[in-house]
Amino acid sequence: MKPNKYSATVFNQMHSTTLPQEAIAIWSLGQEGFLVKWKETTVLFDPYLSDWVYELAGDPWQRAFRTPLLPSECLDVDYVVCSHHHEDHMDKLTLQEIARSNKTKFIVPKAHLGLMMEWGVAEEQLIGISHGDNLQLAEGVSIAAHAAKHEDFETDGAGEHFYLSYVATLGEIKLLHAGDTIGFTELEDWLKPQEIDVALLPINGRDYVRARKGIVGNMNYREAAELSVAIGARLTVPMHYGLFAHNDENPAYFVDYMYKHYPSSSFHMFAPGERFVYLK
Repeated sequence: MKPNKYSATVFNQMHSTTLPQEAIAIWSLGQEGFLVKWKETTVLFDPYLSDWVYELAGDPWQRAFRTPLLPSECLDVDYVVCSHHHEDHMDKLTLQEIARSNKTKFIVPKAHLGLMMEWGVAEEQLIGISHGDNLQLAEGVSIAAHAAKHEDFETDGAGEHFYLSYVATLGEIKLLHAGDTIGFTELEDWLKPQEIDVALLPINGRDYVRARKGIVGNMNYREAAELSVAIGARLTVPMHYGLFAHNDENPAYFVDYMYKHYPSSSFHMFAPGERFVYLK
């Protein structure tokens, strides 16, 4: 994949951005992909930085925009976190390229560790995580996992969940990356005591037309707004829109809903490749 004007910007910003202790920088990479930086620690969530889905399935899985960051530009990233094995979240081509770096650790549901090793990721680079785990990764950096419903709970033979939501603690900041999930009562109960600062939540929804085509759904923009407010998130970020035209949602609906129902709640809608600094 050739470089583009966005990738150079994100790559350069990733290395040049300096932050105080109480701030994180977030870059939107499309779909549910985000690059997060705290101090000198970098974390990639669900990076889909290739055309792997289109190569596997063809039409209509074309990208609506080119990747803002190339896999080859991620070899200095500290952690890659994947929420589940769908190709636009656990992207084989992207992960294999990043795995060339001895520095990077990959955090994935334990149910997918075997697949990651099949793809050539070294066992010593892998960190398996389960529902209920809270792993200390480095000083000031930890990650907690909660089972997600994409649209239901699904587990392997050992009872390991295929779909996870994550709460990353970076210094004093708590960032929720919900992965692919619908809203449900237990998730609200698990998240509310954690005092989430930034909540990244899918908004593309679900319906029978997409289900008939094998496209598994998520919460819609209303559910995302309601869940974020219910858990007391200080900033809500909608995600999982804009990359695939046939599995999309207009983020303006989310903005309108928040404005009408929760005008005092903060939110941010990203453009691809945009950097946003959250200061607690």
